[in-house]
Amino acid sequence: MEPSLFAGDVVLVNKLGYWLGVPPTVPLTDIVLSRPIRIQWSKPRRGDVVVFRFAYHAEYPTEPDYFVKRIVGMPGDTLWVVGDSVYAYRAKRRMRTTPQQRYAGAVVVPAAGMTIELSPKNAEYWRPFIEREGCRLECVRNVVLLDGQLRSKYTFVSDHYYVLGDHRSNSFDSRYWGFVSEMDIIGKPVLVLWSKSPTLGTIRWERFGTVPQ
Repeated sequence: MEPSLFAGDVVLVNKLGYWLGVPPTVPLTDIVLSRPIRIQWSKPRRGDVVVFRFAYHAEYPTEPDYFVKRIVGMPGDTLWVVGDSVYAYRAKRRMRTTPQQRYAGAVVVPAAGMTIELSPKNAEYWRPFIEREGCRLECVRNVVLLDGQLRSKYTFVSDHYYVLGDHRSNSFDSRYWGFVSEMDIIGKPVLVLWSKSPTLGTIRWERFGTVPQ
């Protein structure tokens, strides 16, 4: 997230910036709530820096529990992601994506109430986000099963966001693992409380009190 945030920064997080409610996990346990109860008064906006729970440890078990990234794609957006650049998608174009950057090229960001077509070809693409909403998706004998039932469509329950790090050339973000469900967003970083370089071991006094932008 450089230059907004640096490795080794300890930040104060405003958990009341968007809503009031229970966290995405039951306190003192590893139990994940599929639909946390929240009273919402504001929606995350494009350009916001957000702290969120990383929900895809099944595929990336060594990643940290919480990430900080910037929202570049809103629910329902169709984006064109090429390398470090993001554009509004206006024409039908094709791009060969790498196995690592699975969610690049033409990207549709899921929104609550949005219905997608399911097929054996795209089931793996959508699986992490559908299963995060509490459903089981699998392909058996070239057909798609949703909670054991034959299905060709799925309607999302939650809004999702596409996020990138500010230092995009060296950022593990939505290009690699997909979308952030609104239910996993914890809040906004508002102040750097402490900062120590993880490589040099020196305290970065100039970072104290910095407000992430």
